[in-house]
Amino acid sequence: MVVGDMNDETGSERAPKGSADTGTGAPRSREPRAAAPGDDRARAGAMEVVVSHNIEKAMKILKRKLIKEGLFKELKARKYYEKPSERRKRKEKESRKKQRKEEARLRKGPGLM
Repeated sequence: MVVGDMNDETGSERAPKGSADTGTGAPRSREPRAAAPGDDRARAGAMEVVVSHNIEKAMKILKRKLIKEGLFKELKARKYYEKPSERRKRKEKESRKKQRKEEARLRKGPGLM
């Protein structure tokens, strides 16, 4: 890819006409990509646990919050490289599981949520 003039008003990189391009027509940027709305990495905000003289209880609460947020599951998944095909299969499997769980919950009838 050829970098355009750095004094460009938009500040984006553009390949000159006739060069090999990805075909998307969109300029490429050096800035990190913005996370998609449903992306796991798009989490923001601080987690807060109040300690009132009992550090063990506070640690237990924090661990429970981290488990619920899925931090430990993500760390375990990132420990080893996962091929894109394996990632797709895993995501589909998780999606089917989530859908079955939701259907079972609806079949159970109205109740506590």
